[in-house]
Amino acid sequence: MVRESLTLGVDLGIGSCGWALIENADSGGGHIVAMGVRCFDVPETAKERVPTNQIRRQNRLMRRVIKRRRQRMNEVRALFKAHGLLSGDGKKALATGLSPWSLRAAALDRPLNGQELAVALGHIAKHRGFKSNSKRDRGKNAADESSKMLGAIEKTRERLGDWRTIGEMFAKDETYAVRRRNRDGNFDRSVLRDDQEREVRLIFDRQRKMGNAIASSDLEREFIGKAFYQRPLQDSDDRVGFCPFEPNERRAAKHSPAFELFRLASRLCALRIRSFGGERPLTAEEISRAMADFGAPGVKLTYKRLRNLLDLEDGARFDVPQEDERKREIASRSGDQAAGTKAFRNVLGDAWKTLAGHPEKIDHAAAIITFRESLDSIRRGLEEIGFEPLVLEALTKGVQEGEFAHFKGAGHISAKAARKLLPHLMKGLGYHDACKAVRYDHARRPETDLSSINNPIARKALGEALKQVRAIVREYGMPGAIHVELARDVGKSKEEREEITRGIERRNKAKDRLREEFTAATGRARATAEDLLRYELWKEQNSKCIYSGDHIPIDWVAGDRNLAEVDHILPWSRSGDDSFINKTLCTAKANREKKGRTPFEWFKQEKTEKEWEEFGARVESSKTFKGRKKRNYLLRDASVLEEKFRPRNLTDTQYATRVFAETLKAMYPQDGSRRVFTRPGALTDRLRRAWGIQGLKKDKDGKRVPDDRHHALDALIVAATTEGALNRLTGAAKIEEERGTSRFIANFKMPWPIFQQDVDTHFPKIFVSRAERGRVRGESHAATLRSIGDDGSVVYERKAVDALGEQDLDRIKDAERNHRVVTALRAWIAAGKPKDKPPLSPKGDPIRKVSVATNKKVDVLIRDGAADRGEMVRVDVFRKKNRKGAHEYFLVPIYPHQVANKHEYPQAPAAYVRNGGTEEPLTTGHEFIFSLNQLSFLEIEKQDGTFIDGYFRALDRNTGAIKVSPHNTLQTMITGIGVRGLKFMKKYQVDRLGTRNEVQSETRTWRGVACT
Repeated sequence: MVRESLTLGVDLGIGSCGWALIENADSGGGHIVAMGVRCFDVPETAKERVPTNQIRRQNRLMRRVIKRRRQRMNEVRALFKAHGLLSGDGKKALATGLSPWSLRAAALDRPLNGQELAVALGHIAKHRGFKSNSKRDRGKNAADESSKMLGAIEKTRERLGDWRTIGEMFAKDETYAVRRRNRDGNFDRSVLRDDQEREVRLIFDRQRKMGNAIASSDLEREFIGKAFYQRPLQDSDDRVGFCPFEPNERRAAKHSPAFELFRLASRLCALRIRSFGGERPLTAEEISRAMADFGAPGVKLTYKRLRNLLDLEDGARFDVPQEDERKREIASRSGDQAAGTKAFRNVLGDAWKTLAGHPEKIDHAAAIITFRESLDSIRRGLEEIGFEPLVLEALTKGVQEGEFAHFKGAGHISAKAARKLLPHLMKGLGYHDACKAVRYDHARRPETDLSSINNPIARKALGEALKQVRAIVREYGMPGAIHVELARDVGKSKEEREEITRGIERRNKAKDRLREEFTAATGRARATAEDLLRYELWKEQNSKCIYSGDHIPIDWVAGDRNLAEVDHILPWSRSGDDSFINKTLCTAKANREKKGRTPFEWFKQEKTEKEWEEFGARVESSKTFKGRKKRNYLLRDASVLEEKFRPRNLTDTQYATRVFAETLKAMYPQDGSRRVFTRPGALTDRLRRAWGIQGLKKDKDGKRVPDDRHHALDALIVAATTEGALNRLTGAAKIEEERGTSRFIANFKMPWPIFQQDVDTHFPKIFVSRAERGRVRGESHAATLRSIGDDGSVVYERKAVDALGEQDLDRIKDAERNHRVVTALRAWIAAGKPKDKPPLSPKGDPIRKVSVATNKKVDVLIRDGAADRGEMVRVDVFRKKNRKGAHEYFLVPIYPHQVANKHEYPQAPAAYVRNGGTEEPLTTGHEFIFSLNQLSFLEIEKQDGTFIDGYFRALDRNTGAIKVSPHNTLQTMITGIGVRGLKFMKKYQVDRLGTRNEVQSETRTWRGVACT
C-alpha cells in the first residue's frame, strides 16, 4: 500500500547513498520521519581509481597468456621428443646451457644435432614475435602503443636487410650485444612473428640441404602449426543493441554513411538562422545544397562553409559564436562528421559511385568493419554481402592498411531506420515530424534495467541504491513519491571522473585567487559567495554592463547600495537555469527595465534594431564568454525555454539516472500516476544554502567538513524539492523578475516553519551504515618476488643503481665474490652518478640493477622466492581469563595466501600476534568469540574507562594494536588501541538503516566449514 503523505529523497554517489523520509511536505506542517546514510565499497583502487574488474581482467589475461605459452612449450617439447631431438619432454628439457642465439645463427651454416636444433627452435617458439590480427593495430589510426611498437619493428627490419635472419642479426650485430630484450616501454628489440616464421623455414631448408635428416618436412610443418598458431579475436556484432524503431535490426555503426547522413540532416533541420526580425529554419533546397558534397575528400561542412553556401547576409547568425564558425562542423564538436563516408570514398575511388544505388551494402560493410575484429572474419563478412571482386579487394586492402581503424561505436538507431528517415529530413521536417511520417514513435523509450549499465562502478552504485530503497520500504512503507539525485560522477568513466576532480580543484584555486583579488581591489577583508560571484562576473564582462554598455565601478560591485545586480540572462522562472553561464552583472536600471524577459524580447519590444546590433556586437566581441553564454544572451526563440531548457535544468537526464528512475517506477502500481522525480545537483546546492543547511557541511572557511552524514542532508533537500515547492519557487521568481531583482532562491521560504529545528534534531542522530567486507578476495601475495639467501634468512631485492647510496654497497649480494662490481659502483657514485658513463660489469656490460639485502622476513614463499603478504582478510578474536579472572583478548590475523593454500593450511591458523610482531600459539584455554572483517563495528572500553566505538580498519601486527574509524568518516583513524587488557570488546551487526545489534556469539569457520 502506498503512503501518499511520505516522500523519500535519495542522494546517490559512487560510494554512498544518503536518504531522507519526510511527511506532509507540501502541507506546511511537514516533518522528518528518518534520515540515514549507507556507504559501500567503490569497485576501483583507492589511489589510481582503476576499476577492480579491469585489474582482474588484466590479471586474467596475463594468466591466460602464461598458460597458453606453457601449453605451447609443452606441445613443442613433446614434438621434439617424438621426432628424436630430445630424450625427454620435461620442463627443463631445453635448459641445456647452450646459447640459443648462437645456435640460430649457426643453423644457417652447419648441421645441428637434435639437441641443438631443439634449443634453437624452442627459443623461437617461446619468443615468437609480435603479430596482431586486429584492424586497429594498422595504419595511421593504430593505438599509440601499437604505433610505437610497429615503428620500432620497422627500424629493426631495416637493419635486418643486412642479415639473413633475426637470429643471425641478434647474435652477430654489435648493436644487440648488450641487450636483446625490450625494456621499460622501449620496443626497439621487437620483431615480427612473420620474420620469425620465415627464419624457421630457412633453418629447415638449410639443414635439409646440408643433409640433416632430423630436419624433416613433417617436423617443420608440425612445429610451425604449434609454435605460431594464434586464436582469432572475438567479434562483437552479435552484442550490438537493437534499434528502438526497427526491433529486428541492430543499431548502426556510428561511421556508416547512412547514420552520418542522418545525423547531419537532423542537425540541419534543427538549425536556425537568426536576424533581428526573427529566426527561420533552413529550406529543403538549402539543406540539399549543404549536403551536396557530403564526404567529398578535403571538404568539411563548417558553419563558415554553410554561410558561404547559403550566401547569408552579414547580420544573419547561427547558434554558435562567430569566432567558432570557421572551425566547428555542423554535426560534430570534435572529429570529422563524415569520417566514415570519406574512408569508404577514399578506399573505393570510382567504385563508390557504382554503389550509390545500394546504400544498404555500404552500411552493412561499415557494421562488419566496426564490430568484427580479425581480418579473416571481416573478409568473410564482406564476401557474404555480395560485393563485386574489385570492390571486395579494395575494401579488404583498406582494412589491412588501417584505413578503417577509427571505426568504432554504434549509433542510437539502425541504418535501416536512418535511411527511412533521411528523405523526410531532407525535406526540412524536424526529427519529430520525420519519425511521424514513417510511423516511428520517437518519444517511447526502450526498456532499460541495471544490467544495461556497462560501467561497473555505476552498476554497483545503482544496485546498492535499489537495495537501500527496498530496505526503507520494508521499514516505513511505500512512499507516495521518490525524489532522486545522482552525483555527477555516477556513470562516468575513470577519465571523466578524474577530469571532474581536476575541474573542482581548478575551481577552488580560482576562487582563492578571486578572494585575494577582491580584497586587493575593494579593501574588504572577507568576501561572501555573493561578493565573489559579482566580482567574477564583473571581471568577465570587463567592468561593463552588457545590456547597456555602461561602465560598472568596482565600488558598485562591493557596495551594498544595489547599484549593480546579478540577473539571470534567461529568466529562471522560464529556463530553470541558475548556472554561471546564465548570469550577468548589470546596472540596477537595466535590470528593472528587462524584468522577466529574455534580452531579445526586451530589445524587440522596447529598443531599436541598431541597439540590438550594438548589444550583439558587445556579446560577440567578448573573448571571455563561452559559447553557451553567448547563446543565452542572443537567444531569439523563447519557446525553447519552457519546452527544452526548463525540463532539462530541473530534471537529471543522464542515462544512469533514467535507468534508476525506471527501475523505481516498476515498484509502483502502473496506474498512470507520476511517482518518481529526478533532481539536478545544482538546484539542490542552491536550496541547501537558502534553507540554512550549508553550515553543517562546511567550516567557517568554506571548506567541506569530512562527514558522510552530509549525504543525508542532501537527500533531505532532494526530498523537500517537491513539485509544489518548485511551483512556489517559480512563482516567487516571476514576481521578483518583474521587479527586476533576482534573490528569489536566497529568500525562498523553508519547506515548513520548523524545518531548521527538525534538521538540528535529526542530524546528530544519523548513524552511517557501512557494508562489512566479509569476502576473501584480492591478491594472495604481492606481485614482486625477492630472492632468498642460501641460509634462508636473508631476503634480497633488485635495486636500480640510480637509487643506490654508498651505504647500500656493503649489502650487495655476495659482495666479496662481486668485489669488482662493488668497486665499479663505488667509483661511479663518487663521480656523481654520470648518466653518460654508467658503471660497467667485468664483462663490460652496463650495470643497471643489483641485488641488495633487506631487513624483510620471508612472509610468503613462492617458487623459491619471498613475497610480501596480501592484505589481511580477517582477524579472529579469542579471549582467555588471566589469573585475576578477567578476560584478556588475543588476535589471530588471517591472510589470503593461507586461505588459498590448502596443502600448507588445512586447518585455520592458530597463532596470535604479540607486540614486536612475533607469534604465539593458541592453547586450549583460548576461547573464540568473533571474527573482525574490514568495517566490522566495535565498541571498546579500556581499563581507564575510555570508551571507543567505530569501524575496524586494521591490525598492526608489529604492535598487536588495532585501528578504528568513527562511524561518520573514514578519513579519521584512532590508532594504537592495544586489545589484550581491554575491559570489554563487543562487535555489532549494522543493517542498512543504521540499526546496531550486538553479535552475541559466532562460530569460527575455515573455508566455509565450522572449525575449532
